[in-house]
Amino acid sequence: MEVEKIMKHKREDEAVSEIVGTILLLGITVSLFSVICAIVLSYPFSPSSPSTNLVGMVEGEYLLIEHRGGEALDLGTKVSLTIGDNMLEPITVGDFLNDESKGDNRWDIGEWFVYRNSDIMGKKVGLAVVDVESDSVILIETFQGNEV
Repeated sequence: MEVEKIMKHKREDEAVSEIVGTILLLGITVSLFSVICAIVLSYPFSPSSPSTNLVGMVEGEYLLIEHRGGEALDLGTKVSLTIGDNMLEPITVGDFLNDESKGDNRWDIGEWFVYRNSDIMGKKVGLAVVDVESDSVILIETFQGNEV
């Protein structure tokens, strides 16, 4: 009879420890999954860069960029210039479009960015157009300025 009590008591202890172990493992798994989800979902996702066709050229003392298709860009789009060895402060597209082009607050197909600088003539000119909404480079080119 005593052997039967010991065996019964031993089986009950094993069953309880298995249930407690299963609950602990399940709790750890749910906690780790929650922490991983919180970390991954807390990263900000930036919008994708716009699909835009821009063409740049240097004509005498003018740097010209034409919007030839694709998505319209914000007037706050930045243009970074390097003339010779001098890197200039980034400039805003909206400051170098004509008044008609600024009417819709977007840089769209057929509109021209026109920047005049007499230092361009005969020098190497580096150009980068950066979309501020997606923080991505849309156009990067290097020109050898012509003397006209």
